[in-house]
Amino acid sequence: MISLDGHQNAGPDGDADYHCPMTAALHILWPVALRSIGAMQRHKVLVRSQCRRCGALMRVDLDDMVARHGSSGSLIDVQERCRMVACDGAAFYLASPGYGGPWRTLLGDPGLAEGLANGVAPVTAETLLGPTAR
Repeated sequence: MISLDGHQNAGPDGDADYHCPMTAALHILWPVALRSIGAMQRHKVLVRSQCRRCGALMRVDLDDMVARHGSSGSLIDVQERCRMVACDGAAFYLASPGYGGPWRTLLGDPGLAEGLANGVAPVTAETLLGPTAR
């Protein structure tokens, strides 16, 4: 058996050792519906971006994301420049299975997720303008 570093691993009898330990870091297993932008489209997942600096919470158009990154592209551990005028922050992505559902931050890398708990609160139009009459 060839290990992840490309070396042949041999057992005590000289044959390939299929019991060799994995050396790669373990990664979070993401639900199928979140693994690619195309899967998110097919499963009708809602996606938002939130800036780490200003807190701007924005809707994400998955059709636009497919045009930019392709349907096989992923938003997991991706950060992009904030779209708010005059902000130089980095936005990360969140996903929900539907309206009223829980939102999951699409950050699996602990280094990228660091600081989110004590970060800026999400800013929406309601935050800026106050509650609107319905």
